[in-house]
Amino acid sequence: MVSERQMTDTQTLNITLNPSGVAAPAQRAALISSEVVGTALRALAKDDLSRPDMQGGHWGYQFNGLTMSDDERRETYQNWLLSKGFQDIARGIRETLEEAVLFISLAQRKPCITTLEQFETDIAEIRANAAKPHFPKLLETVNAGLTEPLAFEAEFLSLQKVRNCLEHRGGCVGVRDIDASGSLTLSFPRLRIFYRRGDTEVEVAPGEVIDTHEINDPAHVGKEVPIYISRVTRVRTYALSEPVIISASDFYEIAMACHFFASDLTGKLPTVTVD
Repeated sequence: MVSERQMTDTQTLNITLNPSGVAAPAQRAALISSEVVGTALRALAKDDLSRPDMQGGHWGYQFNGLTMSDDERRETYQNWLLSKGFQDIARGIRETLEEAVLFISLAQRKPCITTLEQFETDIAEIRANAAKPHFPKLLETVNAGLTEPLAFEAEFLSLQKVRNCLEHRGGCVGVRDIDASGSLTLSFPRLRIFYRRGDTEVEVAPGEVIDTHEINDPAHVGKEVPIYISRVTRVRTYALSEPVIISASDFYEIAMACHFFASDLTGKLPTVTVD
C-alpha cells in the first residue's frame, strides 16, 4: 500500500502600512466639506431666495408651514450648511482614529503562520471593534499605541461633543451636553500670524497696516518687521438651551484643525519592526 501525503506550499504575505491612509478620511472630509460649504455659501449670497421647484418624477412638490423673511431664510440655510459640514468633519476625524487602530494593531502583530482567509477575518474583527467604543475611549486606545500622545486631545473631544449635540438634539444644547460650568464648550486649534509692537503681539489681518510704533523709525524705512506664526486655541461656549451656531470663519478654521489633527496623528504612528 502506498500512502499519499498532501503538501501545502507556505507563501509569504507582505503587508504595506501607509500612514497616509490613516490621515485620508479626516483630510478628505476637511477638503470636501470646506469646498462644498464655500461653494454653497457663495451661491447663497447671490440667490434671490425664491422657493425652488422640487420635481419628483412627473410631479412637483411644495411644502408649507414656515414663513420667513429673506434674511431669516438666508441665515437658516447658512446655519444648516455649516452644521452639516461640521458634522462631516467630525465624522472624518472619527474614521481616521478607527484607521489608526487598524494600523497600530497590524504594526504590533508578530509574524506567524496563518491563512489569507483568517487574516481577512482578523482585519474585519479589528475594524468592527474599533467602531464600537465612544469617541473618548477610542481616542484613549489610539493614544496608547502612539509614540507620544496627540497634541489636540481636549480640542477634538470638544468637537465630538458638539457633533453629538447637532446630531441628537438638533443643535439645541441639552443637559447631556453641558459640563460642570453649565455650558457646552467648543475649542479648536488655529494658526495665528502676528508681529510685535513693543511687548504686545498684534495679529495680522487682511488690510492690516503693520506699525510697530517705533519713534525712531515710524515708517519702517529700510527695515523689515519680523512676522511670527503660532498655534493657539479658539474657544466658543454655548449655554443650556442655546442653539449651536457655527460661523463661516470658525468652520474654515475647524477644517484646518482637522488637517492639523491628521498630520499630528500620522507623525506619531509606531514604526513596524520585523524580528
